[in-house]
Amino acid sequence: MLSLSLFCYRNKAGFETVPYQSSGDRRNNVQIGVGSSVWGGTPPPPIPERILDGIPGFMAWLALLFCIASAVAFPRFVLMIAAILAFYSAIRFLLAGIANSMGLRYIREWEAIDWHQRYLENRDETSIPWEAVHHVVIIPNYKEPLPILKRTLDNLARQHCASQQMTVVLAMEATEEECVEKAEHLRSIYKHQFTNFYYTVHPSGLPGEMRGKSANEAWAVKWVKRKLVDERGYNIDYMTVTTMDADTYWHAQYFAALTYHFATNPNRYERFWQAPIRYHGNIWEINPLMRLVNTYSTAFELAYLAAPWWLPMPISSYSLSMKLMEN
Repeated sequence: MLSLSLFCYRNKAGFETVPYQSSGDRRNNVQIGVGSSVWGGTPPPPIPERILDGIPGFMAWLALLFCIASAVAFPRFVLMIAAILAFYSAIRFLLAGIANSMGLRYIREWEAIDWHQRYLENRDETSIPWEAVHHVVIIPNYKEPLPILKRTLDNLARQHCASQQMTVVLAMEATEEECVEKAEHLRSIYKHQFTNFYYTVHPSGLPGEMRGKSANEAWAVKWVKRKLVDERGYNIDYMTVTTMDADTYWHAQYFAALTYHFATNPNRYERFWQAPIRYHGNIWEINPLMRLVNTYSTAFELAYLAAPWWLPMPISSYSLSMKLMEN
């Protein structure tokens, strides 16, 4: 990928942003739990799910019809409300445009940084040794095509720390047929390109759990923590955890920047590091209307992370310390 960002912003909530990622290029949305919830281990809701799914659409139509009826009955009042909303929207778009420009400037600045050299210049007595930082990368997936997973692993293998400071965990779902065979096949290809290469199989029907991406991630990260920290003696204070989508395409310097920020930040155990997402992996293969939506989402999310007046939250693919994850 070209024109990728490397920018940082920290706010009062202890949130930092680091290099860009791509949304990937899967054609069909096969993420677990997308489209309809899959309940496992907990009883279904007392109200039919079909009715629950229809509530948002019903409320949207009700609001639209209410506006039309109110415009007929109270035209001046509705006009005043519309003017207020238009003014509010204009201010929001103006602020988003300013923040987006800030984010683009950060992109250009961060792409020129040598993160290891910056570490050498800025380290102090509270810093962690650069070589001691270990990254655990969780890749939850469900019925993902092999070419997409291979592209994802190829991208991770090109990171500066892959062979010496990175553990990759393929988080498989037990409900996917032949998931173990797929994971073993990938492990045979990539196990020598990373420090460790593991896979986990998330069982279905666990008590009190709704099956989905988050449940799969939680299962995998608990397993790898036991494996690396409890059994093999890795220092949990020096470890990060990165979660991602199966088709996330990281910037080539993402983990170098993450290593720098994790190693030098005295509040490293109270931080999330988030990369703004660019939804253009298959931009020329989708419906033109969806291209507009993806372009808008890319611009808005960049603005959302760059603006000091908004409170960002981690979404989709992000990193944190293993210590924070455990707590």
